[in-house]
Amino acid sequence: MFRLCLCLAAALLFALSCESEVREANINQNKYIDDYIQKQFADKEVIRYEGVARVVIANNLPVSTAIDPGDSAYLHLVGYTFGQNGPESQFTHDSCMVRVGKGDLITGLDRGLIGARLGQESLILFPAQLGYGRQSVGMVPENTALLFDVLVAAIKKND
Repeated sequence: MFRLCLCLAAALLFALSCESEVREANINQNKYIDDYIQKQFADKEVIRYEGVARVVIANNLPVSTAIDPGDSAYLHLVGYTFGQNGPESQFTHDSCMVRVGKGDLITGLDRGLIGARLGQESLILFPAQLGYGRQSVGMVPENTALLFDVLVAAIKKND
């Protein structure tokens, strides 16, 4: 019984230690993201939503439709891993139709697209916990912040 309690206590301490490391990594990643935005895009509009930052690079249409949760959007996007000094390696380049705000995408991209407008070019940045987290996926290592360069090419309203 004593050994079982000791094992459970050790497992709990290990789990708490891992959570603390992840929390620390996300705090650092948020700082890198904020510093990058301040240095590179101080003159641009920045929209923040639940841990995600979207930097509006260009609005190619003066007045246009915005993406609401449940809408589908045709996107041109390039994904990069993001580190202390900014974008690092490109891991995807794609054009695709996606459903937004319904959990079909990784959380950071899902949140970052809400409110984006037709014709809008933006950068969507977020820490690892809103991306792939602790798992390594393709060319993206575990616990890696991400940046997506996105152009909203079409929006299909799904009422």
